[in-house]
Amino acid sequence: MQQKIKRVPAGGRGSRQKYRGLYPGIACLPVCLINPQLPFLKHIIMAKKQKLGMILSPDTFYYVIPFERPDQKLTREVLDKHFAPPKGRQAYMGIHTEFKGFKYDLVHVAVKLPDNSENMLFLHVGLIELDVACTCGMPDEKLCHHAYMGLHSLAWYDYLQLDRYYWPGITSDEKVKHKFLNLEVKPDWITVKPKLQYGNIFKPNIGFNGGQLPAIEKPSKLENVVVGEKEAIAYCLAYNFGNYSSSHLAVLVPGLGITNKYNNEISSFILFGREDKPIIHLNYTTGQQQLNTIGLQQYQIAKGLDDLPDEGKKQALSKAKQAMITLWEQAIPLLLNEKFTFRYYTHWIKYMRDKPRKANMQNCRFGLEKPVLSFLLKFNQNHFSLRAVVTVNGNTLELNAKPHLFVIDELTDICYLIHSLQDDELLMWMLRNHNRLTVLREHFAEFHLTFLEKLSSCYEVLFYNPKSKKTTIYDFEMIANEINPESDGK
Repeated sequence: MQQKIKRVPAGGRGSRQKYRGLYPGIACLPVCLINPQLPFLKHIIMAKKQKLGMILSPDTFYYVIPFERPDQKLTREVLDKHFAPPKGRQAYMGIHTEFKGFKYDLVHVAVKLPDNSENMLFLHVGLIELDVACTCGMPDEKLCHHAYMGLHSLAWYDYLQLDRYYWPGITSDEKVKHKFLNLEVKPDWITVKPKLQYGNIFKPNIGFNGGQLPAIEKPSKLENVVVGEKEAIAYCLAYNFGNYSSSHLAVLVPGLGITNKYNNEISSFILFGREDKPIIHLNYTTGQQQLNTIGLQQYQIAKGLDDLPDEGKKQALSKAKQAMITLWEQAIPLLLNEKFTFRYYTHWIKYMRDKPRKANMQNCRFGLEKPVLSFLLKFNQNHFSLRAVVTVNGNTLELNAKPHLFVIDELTDICYLIHSLQDDELLMWMLRNHNRLTVLREHFAEFHLTFLEKLSSCYEVLFYNPKSKKTTIYDFEMIANEINPESDGK
């Protein structure tokens, strides 16, 4: 049986809590075992005498049950070493226990036995011991029948896990406890957890809840580990601006580059891959092989068109552009899987350098969405203005120029393949005219008959009325009535 221990009158929660914080482990020893030659211990044990009186009488007797396991777990086997277990199952039936609270380090448990006797247990969880008090006072200074039967009932699964009630430096002060911990009291259990903003709270001599800390080792040096600076294939949208005689069609050209040390960018370029100078020493994926074939076909179309005289280009341009659009429609889904894609401004396709200039390379991505072309007509006192509007997913792109077949969103560096050959021709024509057509009011009827009537039947044309400041679908009759010179004088 456990040695009889009567805590000194000034003992209890407040004194032992401060003592434990300064000298871990010693506070859990019986008072009679503390070396009397250490006078400072007496001062510590006498500290905060009044704290216990807020809950229990200062001369309350606590029975000490040492934990025989390091995880603050009280088993029924250990409990039976401190009280002679009653024999027969009938003795353990009809016992009712209920958790009542957790204040100043003490867990309050109400115990009602079959003889209708009712008592309150006060449990203090230490680092290596459980201190038990009962309202019966334990007159024989032994573990009482109420405490044994109550603890036996609580140890429903043959043990009682008590580490959740061990919070040194926190639960002895109610204000500190409510600052750091969430407390939920239920009849069959008390849940005590750190508040979310405090994460996991450190416990002296234990550490953090949840098991061992992650293993930490000094990281190995990476100076000699080369993860980048490798050869890589990049795919470039080669293009320029201008009309049919001074620009070439946009083509896909593979390029060989060297990655940076992190392998996430191309730091330099070695050469372009062309029919006469293919890049053959790399292991291409199936998609890259298809892209190389498409690029080769596009280069042949663009080079053949470029070699024609101006008049021949005019006649062959539409057919060549339609063939290019078809090839780009095959290429773009494959390009979405490529790590390195660029756009490259070239002056003449037949004079493309063997080695790409890094300064001319711009990062780009390709979008599957097709741009939508529409037009906006405005009336400005004595004249009309018409401009083209390009949107992708409802967002308007700001365009000052464009290459054949594509529109480029300069804000996102995304290149979008034009929807149709007609869209491309119309938009390039508008941009060559600075995206503004001007028509005097007196010439508007002819402009409608010769151009706008057909345009509005194929594309959305919106009209902005400066008087009402509203935008409506283009309607010639309505606009003609509004701009009638005779109506201005009314």
